[in-house]
Amino acid sequence: MRVFCATALLLLLPAAHAMAAEDPVATDPAPALRPPPAIVELTIDSQGERLPGHAYLAAGPGPHPTVLLLHGFPGNERNFDLAQRFRRAGFNSVFFHYRGAWGAEGNYSIGGQQEDVAAVLRHLRTRAAELRVDPERLTLLGHSLGGFTALAAGRREAVVCVGAMAPANPALYRSLDADGRMALEPRVAAYADSLFMLAGFDAGVMRAELAAAPAAAVDPRVFGPALVGRSIMLVGAERDQATPLDSVFRPIAERYAAVPGLALRSVVLDDDHSFSGSRGRLGRLLLAWLREDCS
Repeated sequence: MRVFCATALLLLLPAAHAMAAEDPVATDPAPALRPPPAIVELTIDSQGERLPGHAYLAAGPGPHPTVLLLHGFPGNERNFDLAQRFRRAGFNSVFFHYRGAWGAEGNYSIGGQQEDVAAVLRHLRTRAAELRVDPERLTLLGHSLGGFTALAAGRREAVVCVGAMAPANPALYRSLDADGRMALEPRVAAYADSLFMLAGFDAGVMRAELAAAPAAAVDPRVFGPALVGRSIMLVGAERDQATPLDSVFRPIAERYAAVPGLALRSVVLDDDHSFSGSRGRLGRLLLAWLREDCS
């Protein structure tokens, strides 16, 4: 048995070495690649208001496939580890703040995020040569409410791939109060009132927006048919308490799986809402999807 194990290990070493050499976590880009990797600060106009952002540019002249990262509500987890990993693998990664979030001009709203995504995509296409962007290989990848926004915006935008990590479903935040009027689920209302980094926003604003929105506009379970033609990646978390697996993630994944012609990958990790304990595995899953479907 010991001889067999030793032999197997020796056989695996060359393969393991080759994998390590290609792993963007462990390996920087070849120094000979020119231009080298870079970071570029962005100021993006959305509806006449400025959004701060930045682009992690991959090494080499490109044009490179590009991933637009969409943060959640309010955006504490920004997934910069994924952005760096994607860049080392040859993908540009772009991050920005929505209007009204974290110093961006304007007021924050859930629906406004989709307008901001459209503005950022226009910005990237306009500056495609300068930013080494391939406008035909753009991907939206969002977390939590950003996952909802990726799926919602992905229905209309010319992108090849849409990914949602622990996506939210704003339709489930709505409930009825004692007078039969639309209310917010209490924990969501309390959280919305605490988010001082979101300008012009509180539980009352959120309640009014969701009350006015058509149900089909805020329920990602019904977005599947409009996403046909794009590769969709859904990642859920077993111990997610913010967007629970059984009430939020699985209904989305199950409805999408039933849509004819929809290219869907769906994975569940044993982790929390932010995938705190599986960043390595999350990065490998997403990068494999990007390489196979989005580049």
